Formats: sequence, structure tokens, C-alpha cells
Amino acid sequence: MLRLRTLGKAYYENPTTQVQAVEQFRQAHKLNPGSSMDRLNYALALLRAGNGKEGMAELEAVQKQDPKIPHTWFNLGIEFKKMGESEKAIAQLEQMAQLVPGEAITEYNLGVLYKAVGRVEEANRKFELSAQLDPNFAAPHFQLFNYYRQQSEPEKAKAELGRFQALKKTHDDAGTGNEDVEWSLYSEILDPVDGALAADAAQPGPLKFAATALPGKFTAAGASLQVIDSDGTGSTDLLVVSNGGLALFRKGLTPVPQPALSALKDVLAAVPGDYNNDGFVDLCVLTKSGAVLLENSKAGFKKGVELPAGRFESALWIDYDRDYDLDLVLLGAQTKLLRNQMPGGFEDHTADLPFVAGTAVAGVEIRVIPDTKSHDMIVSYAGRNAVLYKDRLAGKYEARELAAVPQGASGLTVADLNNDSQLDLVWNGGAALNQNGSFQTLAWPAKGSFALGDFENRGLLDALTGGQVYRNRGKTTFAGQAGTGIPAEVTALATADFDGDGRVDAAAMLPDGTVQRLMNQTTLKTGWTRVALNGVKNLKLAAGTEVEVKSGSLYQKQMYRGYPLTVGLRGNKEIDTIRITWPNGLIQNEMKQKVATPLKFEEAQRLSGSCPTIWTWNGREFEFITDTLGVAPLGASSGDGQYFPVDHDEFISIRGDQLKAVDGQYEVRITEELSEVTYLDQVKLIAVDHPAQQEVFTNDKWKSPPFPEFRLFGVTKRVYPRKATEDGGRDVTAAMLKRDARYPDGFRRDLQNVASMHSLDLDFGQAAKDNRAVLILHGWVDWADGSTFLGESQRTKTGLATPKLQVKDKTGEWITVIEDMGMPAGKPKTIAVDLTGKFLSASREVRIVTNLCLYWDEIFLSETNDAPQVKMTEMAAGQTELRFRGFSKNIVHPERKQPEQFFYDNPAVTSMWNPTPGQYTRYGAVTPLLGEVDDKLVVMGSGDEVQLKFDGGALPKLPAGWQRDWLLKVDGWAKDRDANTAYSQTVEPLPFHGMSAYPYPAGQHYPDSAEYREYQKQYNTRPALRLMRALHESGTRSKQVN
Repeated sequence: MLRLRTLGKAYYENPTTQVQAVEQFRQAHKLNPGSSMDRLNYALALLRAGNGKEGMAELEAVQKQDPKIPHTWFNLGIEFKKMGESEKAIAQLEQMAQLVPGEAITEYNLGVLYKAVGRVEEANRKFELSAQLDPNFAAPHFQLFNYYRQQSEPEKAKAELGRFQALKKTHDDAGTGNEDVEWSLYSEILDPVDGALAADAAQPGPLKFAATALPGKFTAAGASLQVIDSDGTGSTDLLVVSNGGLALFRKGLTPVPQPALSALKDVLAAVPGDYNNDGFVDLCVLTKSGAVLLENSKAGFKKGVELPAGRFESALWIDYDRDYDLDLVLLGAQTKLLRNQMPGGFEDHTADLPFVAGTAVAGVEIRVIPDTKSHDMIVSYAGRNAVLYKDRLAGKYEARELAAVPQGASGLTVADLNNDSQLDLVWNGGAALNQNGSFQTLAWPAKGSFALGDFENRGLLDALTGGQVYRNRGKTTFAGQAGTGIPAEVTALATADFDGDGRVDAAAMLPDGTVQRLMNQTTLKTGWTRVALNGVKNLKLAAGTEVEVKSGSLYQKQMYRGYPLTVGLRGNKEIDTIRITWPNGLIQNEMKQKVATPLKFEEAQRLSGSCPTIWTWNGREFEFITDTLGVAPLGASSGDGQYFPVDHDEFISIRGDQLKAVDGQYEVRITEELSEVTYLDQVKLIAVDHPAQQEVFTNDKWKSPPFPEFRLFGVTKRVYPRKATEDGGRDVTAAMLKRDARYPDGFRRDLQNVASMHSLDLDFGQAAKDNRAVLILHGWVDWADGSTFLGESQRTKTGLATPKLQVKDKTGEWITVIEDMGMPAGKPKTIAVDLTGKFLSASREVRIVTNLCLYWDEIFLSETNDAPQVKMTEMAAGQTELRFRGFSKNIVHPERKQPEQFFYDNPAVTSMWNPTPGQYTRYGAVTPLLGEVDDKLVVMGSGDEVQLKFDGGALPKLPAGWQRDWLLKVDGWAKDRDANTAYSQTVEPLPFHGMSAYPYPAGQHYPDSAEYREYQKQYNTRPALRLMRALHESGTRSKQVN
């Protein structure tokens, strides 16, 4: 029973395993049918998995069985509210308010429901009450603003609007996004506290360490100890840093001769980081005369590229511009930011960051707000308070004074001291708790040098200092604990599980220059695991990744620093969930892991941002056609400080057999599956009637300006290449002769979607003798994100190059005749390239050159560029509905050599990301918004779907020998959440057709007339959903054991 409950809870908390949660809780309920708790959790799992009808029925049964459980009243109330059954919802939530007085979300929703049924004054009182109950709750102030505005009380309305805007800004600054006004703790499963585990956490035992002196003597003053994986094997090695040089000890014990380390003198500090992403940790060593880069490889350390001369006090590796390489901040009187131009060394970009005046002492990277994409920095200074450099993305930072950190604070590090998922700050002699981005000084017992470690595998970080361990008792309190083998005086400390036995060991520098390895020999009955990571798209060593572990009622978060973590699990026998938040913000959940065993996780290939997808009813099912608006990547970075100019309309080809009418209605659905925002302005269905023996292709494709004009090409004869070779060698002719998902893929590529410069040669023999031809190509592109475009623009002269087309001149030389021939905009599509007049000789050989991951399936030539014989009939949607649907099941090829596949049926209702914060178009009919190009947009978020029905009653009858295919015209934009995409973390500012660029320059703005303000007021009223909960937000805690 306990295992079923535990697994059900783990699956419930994982956005991708809701169906499994249902099954676990169903079995628990079956085994214990009299338990209202088990039946309640089964009901809530059904709701979260999208089975609302059955879930509600189970909730009603639980409510009859035990009417004192608040969860049933709250969740039934919310479900009835979603269904528009206001009176039923009111009855449920009124009872909830009686059971749990003072619950702000309940009172707010009652206000919304009272307002919906015309009980305006009662609604107003509920909004006032919910605002009083939760001073940080913004939504009721917006409701009160509208109430007072309608009551012609402008001063009160202005005051409420001001409160709403101030609170919204606070939420935005904190990175918490929009409020979820339909979620409370009572939306979560009932999860009783395990008293045995709580008692275990309160029972200290004697700690035992065995000291071993390491060979050599070092200069103790100013020395430091670092833990690194020196050879990329997953070991935890000890690096001793002292004035007289550096020394490396394998697993903290065995000396490793490294001439480049021992030769350095006048050393002040050394900071590890893999600057060239080869999987071997490099070192930035600071000496009195300047900084030195020691590059590591299988052969050991050697001096690398030049770094600046001059004295620096400390250094910090951080990918400040989010381009998947580590940049370097040298901290001192003249702090410098060095941007990584790998392989070309570093370039001074100090002006990019708003460094304050003063001598910087120490620095640390931190994600101040959990579950965001930020790479923030905290820097301490001599003679002034510390500064938080808040990451505003796209290489922009904001400086904020941090009074909680005193002048001259050294030894800065981050850790979650109180297991609330927020990274706190610790330094030599002090600490500060992170409270939603605000730091509050903590009573810190450790004086001087310290190191953190979970020495008893309790899931809590203790503090080791000279002669003492301060035991973390939970709730941010520490108490001294007896221990043996800990040196009374130390000048530096480090902690790691050096021997891999599941116990955290330590190393200490003594005042006489001796270094001791302190092996933890405490007898433990607690469980543990060891977690190692390997980045794929992210950096290989994965430093800066957040690792969260949930096991029973125990939650903890640790920062991964490039070597394996040891995680204590108390008495738990299994790990429910390991949640990995990679540095680029993408999340990976690993479920049901064993204890007392090393675990290694490689970054999984998965979707994050792409484009909205198109589905059509084909008479049997909704068929995936392709994605759309890849031609309009709003705000996407094209390189260093540049953004792609964007088209705004696309014509998607749909075969006649892919779209069939039901009762005269043709149905198309557009879904938003990924982490992005879609802005739809117009959607039209165009019937394209043409002779059956003639194929019709459009001129539409992704291309840099000038954008392709709308144009159709008619093809009556296909001329396939008589030979096709990849990179001038490998014969791929067979793959080009039919559409069969066999793509030439012999070029080198990585999983950041960067390829080597590669070519595809096509020989069409004696075709197109009059130099009139159109090349028809079917394929897809595995598009790199904006951060990768940025990185490649720094590393190479060409950056990522769109495909160019070459032909041979009379001398046989390849000559570029089309610099940008265009390409399919995302998932598989067919494009046309007019080659009329482009051939420079009798040769009809064509070469396509690019370093994008571009895959071709079928290519042929038409020997004319004439327009086809067609009759086109446009149709606007007569019926539309915007709704929440969820997320299609998908398959991602492990090597990304096939396009992603999507499946419409049985969507998941949750995802591994939350929608971008902002205001979306309210659910319901949106027909007036999609008829014309007028900048009145349907704003769709992750999980949304717009259903469109087109009445075919006015379509002309097909002449004999003709057939009907379709074009879907989609006008709009899509904006992903890549860190280097402009305004990637907000829905706003909205795009419009008159903008010259996005982000648009000063003097341009979205229309602000009364007409457009009314459109916004009427339609864009839906705050972003919250689909994924933080892992530390456990189920509702209760001492009741059913």
C-alpha cells in the first residue's frame, strides 16, 4: 500500500506521468476501498490526467463518504466553474469556505462566481476579503479596479489599478510569472506526514572522521581546497591551491604529478571550469602578476590561451550570454568580463555588464528565483555592500545592492539550507536565506572557513568548521554536534565523497600547511545515492545544473558542480523523482530510482520550442500536416546582438485526401505544443482546384528578405536527378527519388543543431535546355535555437549559414547564383526554387551548401516556371473555438536525424514547462479575430488549441478531370522562450504588422487606440496557466492517517 501511494505521488508530481499516477492510486483505492484518502487521491489524479468526468464522480463519492475533507469541495467547485455551472460551483466553494476559513483562493473564486450570476456587491466583498487574506495576491485588485471603474469611482479605481500593477511588477521581478487563481494546496493530493522520518531528522549521533595526512607542505595563508573531476571519469579529486603552486590528489589521496600545476608561483586562487566544452575541467589560476588559463585534456594540464595581466582577487565562470560556452569574470579592483570566443580565446566585453565601482572580493553564480532561466551573479566588495547582478537574459544584467552580505565577504557559495528549493547564500562567517529573491541574514554558527555536507545522509546540509560540525536541525537552525577526527584549527575545507561509499568526506588545510583527508567513518543506517550528469546540448560537465530529489516526504536541492553529487535519503528505500533543471532551463525527470547505487543521467533529447502545429480531419482521424509560422520567429537571435527579420504569413499545402468534410464542414485545428507563444491574426482555407494531371506547388518557404511573394508553380512532368551525391562523394540518388523519409545524413552535426559545412550535389543531365526550370524540394530543418546562432556567430566568421545554391560555369567551377535559396520552415514541407536563367553553362548540376541541419527527402526539377491552371476559392472560418487541449504525444529521434512525430489522440494535460507569463486570449469563440489581417490577435499559450470549421457549401463543383487540394493561409508570429530571444519570458509586447522589427524601436508600439484597448479588454483577459508545479510543492500535508 505504501509503495502504491508513494509511486502514485511521484507520478502525480511529474508532469509527464499523469496516467501512471491514476493507475497507482486506482490500485491503492482498490486495496483499501474504505479509505477516503486513497479514493480522494485517485479522484485528483483523474482530474490532473484530463479525465474530468470520472474524476468529478469520484470526488462526489468521497464527499458523501467524508464531507469534512476540504479537497472535494474546492476541486468540485473549480471544475463546475470551468464548466460554466456557476450555481453548483458556488455551492461547493461556499462549503469549502466554511471548512477552511481564510483561504484566499476560495474567496476570490467565490467573488468571480458571484459576479458571473449578478451578485455584484457580494462579489466585491469577496474580492476585498481575498486581498486582505493574501496581501501579495494581485488578481482581486484587478477585479476591484473594474468594479470601481464601472461604479464611476475613478479615485478608488486608480488606487486598485496601482496596487495590481505594483504586485504584478513584484511577481515579474521575482520571476514567478502569473498567478494561478484556480490552484491552492487543496488541489494537491492528501499526503500525510511520515512521523518516523521527522523523528529521524531530530536524533543526532556521534560523527567519526579518520584523518590521513597528504604528502607535501603548502603555504596555508590564503590557500584553498577545490573538488574537481580531473580526468573526466566521474571521480572526486582534490585540488590544493596555495601560494607556492597547485597540487592534485586523485580521490583526495593519491598525488598526481602535473608539472603545469606545480610550476605556478604567487598563486592567489584557482577556479575550475570547462572553457572549451571538451568534458575536461580547465582552471583559471590567478597569480599576483595576472590570470593564467590551464587547459586540461587526457594528457593533463597545459597552459592555454592568454588571459589578462594584473592582480585579480577571484574569478567566476558563467555563461552570461547564454550561448553554450563559459565566459570568465575576473574580479578585482578592475573587474573584467571576458567573452568566450571559442576556439579563438576570449574577448573583453566588460562594458556589457553594469559593474559597480569598487574592489570585488568574491563572486558566485546563483539562480535567485527557482524554475527560471536566469544565470544571476552575486559579487562581494571591499568597502561596500555586495551586489546582485540580476540576469535579464540576452546578455543584459541589472545591478542591485545586496545589504544582507557584508563588506569583504569571502568564500561565497550557494546551497539550499532549508530545503525550500531556493538557493541561499553562505560565506566565511555568515549566511543569508533566499526568500523569493530577497535575502535575509541568518544566524550562522560557523566562524571562519567552512564547508557544507550531509554527513549523516539525512537530506540536510550541515556545516563543517574547525573542530566542529554544526548539525542542520531543519527550519534554518543549527546546533553543534560531537565528532572525532576533526582538526581544531583549519584555514580551508572541502567536502566530497572521495571513496564512493555513500558518506560525505572532507579535506582540511591546517595552519602549518599540512593537508588532511578526513574520511567519514560514521556508522549510518540512512540511504543515499550518487548522481552524475552529462550534458549534451548543455555543456558536458553540466556545472550549474540544479538537481532536486524527492523521496517520500523528503525534498532537497543541490547544485551540480561538474562532479558527482552524494545525496542523503534518510530511511527511504526508493527515490520517487530526480528532477534535473539543466542550465538552459529545460527540465528532465527521472523516476523510481534505486538507493545506494551510482546513477548517471545524460541530457535527454526533447522538444522545447518550435512552432504551432496543424491538424486536419481526413475522414478517419485528425492528421498531423506540419508546423506553421516557422517563417515568423519573433525576436529570435540571428547572431551577436542581431535578430531575424520576420515574415508574417505562410501558405501551408494540404493534399485533398488530408482534408475531408463532415456535414459540409472542413475542420482544421492549430495546437501550441511547445514552450512558446503563438499570435494568430488570420487563418483562411483556400480550395485550389486544378487539372488532375498537373501538380501545384507554392513559393512559400523560410528565407531572408526580400520575403517570397505568393506564387504558384504548375508541374506536369517531374525530372529526377540522374545522380545525387553528398559532400561530393557518397551516392544518395535513391533517397532523392521518392518521399520515403530517407534523408541523406552523412554530414557531421552536434545536438545543438550545428552541422559541418556540407553540400548536396544534384545532376539533372540534359534537362531544362532553354534555361527555364523550377527546383522542387521536400525536406525539413532541425533548427538551431537563438542562443546557438549567437554562439556560432562568435566562434566562426560565417556563423550558421542558410543554404546557398550553386551551379557550374563554363570552366566547371561552382558559382553561387542564389545566396539564400530558402528552406522548409521547420517540419517537413515542400519548397520551390525558381532556377530560370540561373544556369551558367550547359551543365545542369546543382549544389546546395549549408551548415544547418537540413535534411532532404525528395527533389526533382520542373522544366517550366509557368503558373498553373487553377481556380482558387477562399473561405474564412465560420465557427471557431479557442480551448485548452494539452500536449500531443511525440517521438524525438535520439540522434535527431528524423523530424519529430506528433500524435493527436490522448493528449497529456501537463508538460515540462509552464506557459510564458502574460495575458492570453480568453477561451471560447474567436471568429472575429481570425477573419482579417488587423492586428487583433488570438494569443495562444502552451497546451492551447484553436478549432476552425470552414463551410464548404459555396465551393464550386469540380470540372471533370480536375481535383481539389488546399492551402491554409496562416498570418501571425511565434515567439519561443530561448534566453536570447527578445522578450522571451513575457507575452508582451504584442507584435503588429506595422513594426519595422522585433523588438521594435523607440517610437513604434502596438496600436493604442480606443478600438484596440477595447479588443484587449474584451479578449486578452486570461492569465497564463500554471501546468507544472515546483517539486518541493508536495501534496497537502495532514496528520490524519486514514
